[in-house]
Amino acid sequence: MPTQLAPAEVRTAETPPHPAAVTPARRAGPLSRVRDRMNTPRLYRLVATGLVVLGLLAGAATVAAVRQRSALTEGVAAVGGPVSVDAQTLYRALADADATAATAFLTSGAEPAELRQRYLDDIAKATAALTVALRDADDGDAGRLRVVADQLPVYTGLVETARSYQRLGTPLGGAYLREASALMQQTMLPAAAVVFDSTQRRVAAEQDDASGFPWLVALLALVTAGALVAAQVLVARRSRRVFNRGLVAATLVLVVALVWSAVALTVSANRLETGQREGTGLVSSLANAGRASLQARANESLTLVARGSGADFEKKSAAQMVELIGADGQGGWLAQALTRAPESDRSLIRAARDEALRWREMHGQVRALDDGGDWDKAVALATANGENSLSAVFGRVDAAITGALGAANERVERQAEAAATALRGLAAGLVLLTAGLVAAVVLGFRPRIGEYR
Repeated sequence: MPTQLAPAEVRTAETPPHPAAVTPARRAGPLSRVRDRMNTPRLYRLVATGLVVLGLLAGAATVAAVRQRSALTEGVAAVGGPVSVDAQTLYRALADADATAATAFLTSGAEPAELRQRYLDDIAKATAALTVALRDADDGDAGRLRVVADQLPVYTGLVETARSYQRLGTPLGGAYLREASALMQQTMLPAAAVVFDSTQRRVAAEQDDASGFPWLVALLALVTAGALVAAQVLVARRSRRVFNRGLVAATLVLVVALVWSAVALTVSANRLETGQREGTGLVSSLANAGRASLQARANESLTLVARGSGADFEKKSAAQMVELIGADGQGGWLAQALTRAPESDRSLIRAARDEALRWREMHGQVRALDDGGDWDKAVALATANGENSLSAVFGRVDAAITGALGAANERVERQAEAAATALRGLAAGLVLLTAGLVAAVVLGFRPRIGEYR
């Protein structure tokens, strides 16, 4: 009976060399012993095990990275953005309440109902935002918010006392109003500003973390891809077959996982970067512009309330106007916002800047009247109504800044939601693809190993 021949690759790989060709170093070396023991079935098992381990590591790392990225993006959309808006609301409501109270105090006769209602609405908004912010704040911000919460009733009490004395026609009303404004500008607003800056930094940090490049995932994916290619070359040489269906399928599964992950992560990162570039940074600039304009308006009124002794308030008002539009009218927070804003928002910011220039010009007229001894006319100009009045010009500045700020906040939330949407389903899909890759590797090597039994 003729002797059955072994497969070609076994004869080629395992036929011992002629004794004369084996040197003593090779015969005794550890590498030679390992090579002698590593026959084809054992090599296939080792390679298959390595590919399975690499596939599981790459899959687990990618799933973990995607879940972490999803949590961060959803946090920006569901927590970071809204917390930032609450901090903005608190900051703006306090500043607006101070400006409104000072302006209302200047008006002759009965206090205008619309100014009174605006002041009350600001206090209500500040109280509501303070409640929400305290619930979501960390320990450091919570301490600052408690300062605001403790001082808010003190501030409103001082304002009400000032109003009472104003109705009685006694000069003590101005003193109480100045004390209230000092409490607001020196204690409450700085604390609220720190909280706002803290929330903005937190949102920006979450956006940075969620848009970073996954280096570990990329490295494991490249190693796995290289190992699959090397395994196919090995099997092709030893089995005399060009393609191994299982390994080809595993490679295709890896390519699908890589393309899907790359597209989803890139889209998510781009959305977050857009939200940070055209949203988070712009929000900071516009919020500071709003704060500067409101405090400039409050100090403008307080200068008149002081009746000749308001030089410090005027100095603050002038400095805050420089913060808003710069010394030349082309700088400040509004110029910074203009460079950060997309084209769709720039018309509002330009409108705010143009109206702020008109406001500064009219403020100069008020100061000329007051410094010239005509306090009554100065107050009349500062508190007049009408489309072209100083109050109306300031109102347009405030409305334009508020509109641009609202659009920027919406953009942050919209881009964060889009970033989170791009990652939905990816983690579950990667789990299935990883299982498919492992199964394809096993099915690819199993028949080849079975040929040697």
